[in-house]
Amino acid sequence: MKSLLYTVVLCALLAPAFAQDAKSKPESLTMTLAWIADAGEPAQYVFVINGVVAYKTLDGLKKYLKDIPRGSSLTWAPGCCRIGNEPLIGSAEEMMKFKEFCESVGIKFTLGPAG
Repeated sequence: MKSLLYTVVLCALLAPAFAQDAKSKPESLTMTLAWIADAGEPAQYVFVINGVVAYKTLDGLKKYLKDIPRGSSLTWAPGCCRIGNEPLIGSAEEMMKFKEFCESVGIKFTLGPAG
C-alpha cells in the first residue's frame, strides 16, 4: 500500500513537468500567395502555409495563426511580380495591421524583400 501511495505522490509531482513537455513547440512557417489561375475575374488568391495548407481569406489565415504556438515565426517573401489586387501586398496599411496581428498572437512576422 505504501508503494502505491509513493507512486501516486511521485506522479502528482511529475505531472506538471510532463505537461510542460507536452505543450507545442514554436513552429517556423513560410507563407506564399498563390494566384488561382482558373478563377476568372477578379483575380483570386490563396495564402499557402508551408506549401501544404491554403486559406482563401485573410480571416481564415488569421484564425489558423491564432492557434499556433506563441514564439512561432512566419516568413513571407512575396517577390516583385504582381498580377493585381493581391491581398496585403497592395496596401501598406493592411500589411501593418497584419504584422500587428501577428505580434498580438505571439508570432514573429518577417517580410522578405521584393525583387
